[in-house]
Amino acid sequence: MAIRGLRWLAAAVVGAGLLTTVALTLTAQGSPAPQAARSGPPAAPAAPPSPTTEEKDLLHRAEQLLVRDCMAGQGFRYWPAPRLPSPEYREFPYVVDDEAWAAEHGYGREFEQGQERRWGNSESKRYLDGLSKARKAAYTTALFGPSADRTPLRAEVAMGGTFTQSDQGCTAGAWRRLYGDVHAWYRSYQMVNSLPGIRVGRVAAEPEFQAGLTAWRSCMRASGHRAENPPELRRVRLLDTGPGARAADVRAATAEARCARTSGLAATAERLDEHHKDVLYGEHRSAFDTARRMQRDALPTARDVVGRG
Repeated sequence: MAIRGLRWLAAAVVGAGLLTTVALTLTAQGSPAPQAARSGPPAAPAAPPSPTTEEKDLLHRAEQLLVRDCMAGQGFRYWPAPRLPSPEYREFPYVVDDEAWAAEHGYGREFEQGQERRWGNSESKRYLDGLSKARKAAYTTALFGPSADRTPLRAEVAMGGTFTQSDQGCTAGAWRRLYGDVHAWYRSYQMVNSLPGIRVGRVAAEPEFQAGLTAWRSCMRASGHRAENPPELRRVRLLDTGPGARAADVRAATAEARCARTSGLAATAERLDEHHKDVLYGEHRSAFDTARRMQRDALPTARDVVGRG
């Protein structure tokens, strides 16, 4: 199971139906007379659908273009950044489970390296490096708003604590243009954005997952790879920067994916992930539905912004 762009994970939609029963009784004259229908609990409103990958890309692109134009109005240059480092980029929160992807990318070190190279050679980096200390401070204020903002955006997140950000600056301005109520957007977005890590932790704590992990570990040992868990194996592999490191990545990652399938760990993780996705949606439905509704309503504006370029 792969999850792209860990920041936009959304829970599965939970539907509810309305069950109506109709009872017929006989009047004194023996003719049937309908009684008022009795209904069960009213159905919960249908959840707004999660945005598609294309819609996420559209909203992100529109936000970046709005930030660019706003920064230009403040006398600065800004280069829009892509939502993901590459179309082939994937995240595997539990275990690499796609053997074909692993055979081509190993643990995906080329995505991080490519991103670093692009940044090192980018116009944006050269521009920022050329700003004086005072201009860099002004750039940050223009982008994110003043640090001493009297009306900051606030969001309580599921793992505890509160995130804050100025409701001024070009970033907040782009959100305001797309989503309208920037405070509601920030609250819902930050809450939803904090939940994937909690979901992964809950899945990993399940006895079924731990049993699958034990079977995966045995399979990996038989394949010549010793690792306590998939994240540890990935961490160790990416520390290796010597000759042949990428080839070794491919061998380890393909073994990981093969063992994920044969041990049942991949199937177990996927099933538990869906379960906890539903549970978290139920626990935080208001935040999910608000974020989804605001994203849906922002699509016409986003199309207009991107269309104008």
